[in-house]
Amino acid sequence: MQSGVPRHGLVLQTKDLDEAASLLSDAAIPYSSELLPGSPRFSTQIFVAEGPRVHLSRVITTGSMRVKACLPAECFALVLDLRTGVGLHRAQRHSVVVDSDFSFLQSPLQPVEVLTPPNFDALFLRFSCDAVTDELQKMLGREVHTNLEFVPAFGMRSAAGQRLSYLCGSLRRILYTTDEEHVRDSLPLRQIEDELIALLLQAQPHNYTRLRNRQSEAGSWQIDAAEQYMRGNAHLPLTLGDVCQAAGVNARTLQHSFRHKRRCTPMQFLRNVRMGKVRTGLLEPSESTSVSGEASRWGFLHFGRFSREYQTTYGELPSETLRRAKGRELSPREQ
Repeated sequence: MQSGVPRHGLVLQTKDLDEAASLLSDAAIPYSSELLPGSPRFSTQIFVAEGPRVHLSRVITTGSMRVKACLPAECFALVLDLRTGVGLHRAQRHSVVVDSDFSFLQSPLQPVEVLTPPNFDALFLRFSCDAVTDELQKMLGREVHTNLEFVPAFGMRSAAGQRLSYLCGSLRRILYTTDEEHVRDSLPLRQIEDELIALLLQAQPHNYTRLRNRQSEAGSWQIDAAEQYMRGNAHLPLTLGDVCQAAGVNARTLQHSFRHKRRCTPMQFLRNVRMGKVRTGLLEPSESTSVSGEASRWGFLHFGRFSREYQTTYGELPSETLRRAKGRELSPREQ
């Protein structure tokens, strides 16, 4: 994103087509547009937030338009509907109506034509191509030499689509509530970005899907290496690709082997390690230790879900662990 584009919040409210296109070319997707005959008068509100590897733009618009867009080589983009549909998106031989059933995943240098409805509320996520390709290479355990290209239609009614909606909501909340100077150091934000990128690579078909799905059995030493790496680096925003790289095995093989031998996925194993780190912090507290502080420190973003998982695992609430360790009642800020 160029330095002239503000990073957070409402950045433009206009009735000028060219002004909107100029800002969104930097913040979301470069495009040109024209109003269709009989269209309502154009107006738009544009909200922008910038993460380390994912840029987010919300666009609320009135005006039926024909839009032609083409991403630059350095990014992918995902278009999601937030209200009543974003219209027909055509890319080569693919046609996708973006609504509650489908979002649209645009690959670099892919020309797209869009016919928008008279009113729409859309969310645009722009992903760094380097970040997506780097994660793919770590998952595969090899370099890729052909440009990554996704199938554009992403089903939102599937389990992956529901997870995508949840992650997008979490990303918006964290970006808009994190001070700009702390965005690049936010572990929760990095984890959300990591999971979004991994979800696209694992759930959405692309030209490397067949290679990614090759499956064999990891050696016991590779599983041990993966576990040691996760234990030693649980404080970092690890991705599945990072773990694969450390173990020297591709993602499909590692996931299959963990399920077979550990009855969980590698990332579930990492979550269990982090849960154990939280418990250690609560059992050995300092005067300033709080439940929310320890949970956030180890990347647990949803405190209600964290508390339920903790209670299931250890038979008590995290606040009860801390209260017992401190030997007294907790103040509200320690909860």
